[in-house]
Amino acid sequence: MDWNDENLPLPDEPKWWHATIRFPGDAGATPKAATALAAALSGWRFHFLRKEGNLRLRTERPAADLLDQLVADEVVAGWVGGIYEPEIETFGGEQGMAIAHEVWCADSPAALAETGSPYARERCILLLSTMNRAAGLDPFEISDVWATFGNLRPAIDPPQAAYQASAITAMRRLVHADAAKRDTTEPGWPDRVAAFEDAGRRLARLATSGQLRRGLRAVLAHHAIFAFNRAATPVAEQAAAAWLGWNVAFGDGDPATVSSSQSAPVTLIFKRMESTITTTDPAELRNAMVDKFIGSSHLRTPAIIDAFRDVERHRFIPDVEVVAAYVDDAVSVKNDRDGEMISCISAPSIVATQLEQLGAEPGHKVLEAGAATGYNAALLGRLVAPVGRVWTVDVDTDLVSTAAKHLAAAGASNVTALLADGAAGLPEHAPFDRIQFTVGAGDIPLPVLNQLAPDGRLVIPMRIRGSISRSFAFERDGDGETWKTVSCEMATFVPLRKGVCDDVRTVVPMAGEGNVRLETYSEQLVDREAMRTVLDEPSYQVYTGVKLRQGSPWEWVYLWLACVLPNGLSRVPGRRPGFTPHFGWGSMAALDGDSLAYLTVREGEDTVGRFWEIGVIGHGPRAADLAEQVAAAIQEWDRYYGNDAPAPGFRMATAANRDLLKAADSRFVIDKTNSRLVIDWP
Repeated sequence: MDWNDENLPLPDEPKWWHATIRFPGDAGATPKAATALAAALSGWRFHFLRKEGNLRLRTERPAADLLDQLVADEVVAGWVGGIYEPEIETFGGEQGMAIAHEVWCADSPAALAETGSPYARERCILLLSTMNRAAGLDPFEISDVWATFGNLRPAIDPPQAAYQASAITAMRRLVHADAAKRDTTEPGWPDRVAAFEDAGRRLARLATSGQLRRGLRAVLAHHAIFAFNRAATPVAEQAAAAWLGWNVAFGDGDPATVSSSQSAPVTLIFKRMESTITTTDPAELRNAMVDKFIGSSHLRTPAIIDAFRDVERHRFIPDVEVVAAYVDDAVSVKNDRDGEMISCISAPSIVATQLEQLGAEPGHKVLEAGAATGYNAALLGRLVAPVGRVWTVDVDTDLVSTAAKHLAAAGASNVTALLADGAAGLPEHAPFDRIQFTVGAGDIPLPVLNQLAPDGRLVIPMRIRGSISRSFAFERDGDGETWKTVSCEMATFVPLRKGVCDDVRTVVPMAGEGNVRLETYSEQLVDREAMRTVLDEPSYQVYTGVKLRQGSPWEWVYLWLACVLPNGLSRVPGRRPGFTPHFGWGSMAALDGDSLAYLTVREGEDTVGRFWEIGVIGHGPRAADLAEQVAAAIQEWDRYYGNDAPAPGFRMATAANRDLLKAADSRFVIDKTNSRLVIDWP
């Protein structure tokens, strides 16, 4: 048999130029850096691989000058050349390797530019499914590809039983969808789809003619590894996709695991598996949202689940596309003169969490502070019907008018929207069985406590120090002189304005390139003018040795730092060159007058598996002292508490009764003007 008797079109393979690119902070390519690199490579034929926080770039011609310029522009921290050694046998021989290079080069420009964009995992599944089908595989063979891929990922725990069906259904839609017919596509999407389809067909022809030196499904599984790598999909999410892909065809059984690797199992909360085949049917979108929240345990109570299915969220934000109304994100409805959000419709998962905390029942009288669009009030109206009543208040006439219009259109006849200060309450309609704040407070508004029925419940997001807040569900403890928490969840809300408990937040924009800004509050001792340029000052970096794993929460270390640091923690959202926060949205920072120290991470692997080590980067005259102080506090939390300990408890008393609450460590007594909050660490 002639080696090319099928006359397959084989491009001349270039001698690829190779460089390993390092980024500031050794934190990998940020979306901004990736976009800049993709723009610089526009018109080039290239492919890349993400590895150990770096990016391995392969181009048809030398790119040294281009990379040197990116170093000068501080987009990348540095680069080194090297020798590219293609995995020829892995991809089935020279011809299979040539096909791989073709599809990689077709996919790489968009995959690089889309770093950090939503639904990258789902787009990747669509492209891989196109390749698998083009290779002529039937559904069981495709699921076997996913199983083969899963064997090369860490073992995982399956999703919760309540979530499995909806997650597998979403995966099935992606696996069987026609990627070329997406309603909304990014630039170059049709070319990417065509490249994966062509690669699948060519690989099948090689396999049929005996010219593929490795099994077709094994080669396709390795294409999945490389595609998810380009999409920057975390390895645990890759493993989740593999589990779901296997179950699309074999879901009748209950496989113990989809991985036979020797890596330690990853404790994973399955993130939402969304189909990027856009549907505009509100009922379908709403039910998918509800199913997702049942699986994630945001929704647990049947009555609240029914209310979420019935109340049409998109009707309360008519200026937003229907699809966006059912995405789990807040939607701004009013901004101040500086563009900062001052009123919003909360992310639906937060709405669900607070309603579960509140426990409103039929017949209850409920006061809501923060009408916004009226959506939450409409849900409350459903929960207390048929004889219960809801009053929702806001401080802006336009918000109250709009909320009232939305509520009337929704048929919420037992809900009244009024212009009033939520922190002052509505004494003329008291007592209330439930009082809910959907805006943040810096302290307990005393008037509303007197308007609560003896066995009533107050749900309020209250700041502890700085930006750290939690949504508390308070009930009277015993004789009513102190209060206990029956529920406490991490949550951040737009602060109260204009009234009894006006919670003054000052946002400080950082000077220079980017959009980094600092949240500050009135109780913090901070030089706001110095903060505008603090990131331009030399940095001091220290790592703590404290390691977090996949799925480890940050909320308890945040809470600890909020207690033990004099000014608590502040949010520092945004991006700029040289700023290497611990999350894509930004970071949390400690403040001390004219100095700042923010949290960062570096990734590593040990005998247990992948980890992220917490670090601290300081700027300003006291950069080193402040960074070391924050690092020492993190180490203390890890030594005496950490994520493996039980959750802390919370107690509250008003100012008149504050002396009734004590704590062994005064750092965990938070005294405010109206109240005392005590945090009990186990």
